[in-house]
Amino acid sequence: MISEIDIKDFDKGEQCLLYQCKPRTYVQHPATGYVYFFDHLDGAYSYCTDMFNEVVHLVAHALVVPLTRKEKPD
Repeated sequence: MISEIDIKDFDKGEQCLLYQCKPRTYVQHPATGYVYFFDHLDGAYSYCTDMFNEVVHLVAHALVVPLTRKEKPD
């Protein structure tokens, strides 16, 4: 569930278009700072969920910041 993640556990990538991101990853909207779980594209829109587990349909060419989980030291 997205509400259980800490943004500090993720590295921010370079801004790109949503359709360039790997499906089933977290992305951040640069203008609002909101974090979404990007599940997949569905035509010109996407199927994402927000931290309240509500479905959000971002346009496929939306500018986003991909997030990758930091590796934890052993």
